[in-house]
Amino acid sequence: MCKNNYVDIGWNVSNCVKVLFTTRNFFSQKDFNISYLNDDYKKIFLNRKKLVETILPNNPNFIKQIHGNKVINLDKKNINSYTADGLITTKKNNVISVLTADCMPIVISSVCGSIICILHVGRKGLMYNIIEKAIKILGTYNYTYEAWIGPSISKNYYQVDKNIREKFISIDNNYQKFFFGLNNNKFNMDIKGIACFQLNSNNIRNIYSSEYCTVTHNDLFYSYRKSKDVQRFGTFVWIS
Repeated sequence: MCKNNYVDIGWNVSNCVKVLFTTRNFFSQKDFNISYLNDDYKKIFLNRKKLVETILPNNPNFIKQIHGNKVINLDKKNINSYTADGLITTKKNNVISVLTADCMPIVISSVCGSIICILHVGRKGLMYNIIEKAIKILGTYNYTYEAWIGPSISKNYYQVDKNIREKFISIDNNYQKFFFGLNNNKFNMDIKGIACFQLNSNNIRNIYSSEYCTVTHNDLFYSYRKSKDVQRFGTFVWIS
C-alpha cells in the first residue's frame, strides 16, 4: 500500500524511517524507468532528478548490482568500489536504494530507526546468503531489527531447474520445502520463503511483506521474467 508516496508498511520501526518504491507509471508519468540500462540517458536522468526534487531528501546512493553478497557500510571511510548488492547507513537523509524487476528489495531497520539497510536479493543473493552478510554487519551495532520485503516475483511464477534446487539443498536441507515440483526437471521456487527463513535464522523474527507480485501486477511493476523488461523500478529508504 502506498500512502502519501511512502510505503505504509505497518511495522514497529520508528516513523523516522521512510521507504518509497516507484512503479511503472509514477507521478502520472507512463514508463517511469530509473535504470540507465538500454534506455535514453536524458529521460532517466530527469526521472531521477524529479524524485529528488519532489520526494527524496537527497540524491540517492546507487550501486552497481551484480547478484553477489557484498554489502557496503556507507559510514565507513575509503570505499573503493560501489559494486555491491547492499547498503547500510546511520546518517540522516542519506538515501540508499536498489533497482529491481523481479528480485526482492529487502529493507532492514533497527526498531529505534538509528540504522537502515537495503538489499537487492535474487536467487544468487539467496545462494550466497547476502542476508547473513548484512546482518553480521548490523549485529555489531547491537540493535533489534525488523525487515520488509518489497514487490517481487512470487513462488507461482519463479521456475528453476532441478540443478538449482539441488544446489540449494546441498547448502541447507531445509531449503527443500521452498521448491514445488512441476515435473521431473522444473520446480517453482519460493524466493520470499527462503529470504524469510534466512532472516529468521539470523534472529530477525518480525518480517513484513508487500503483497505485490511483479508478474501478477506487471501493469504496476517491471518484470524481467514476465515481459523481458530491461527497465527497473526503485526502492528507497532513509532516516528523516
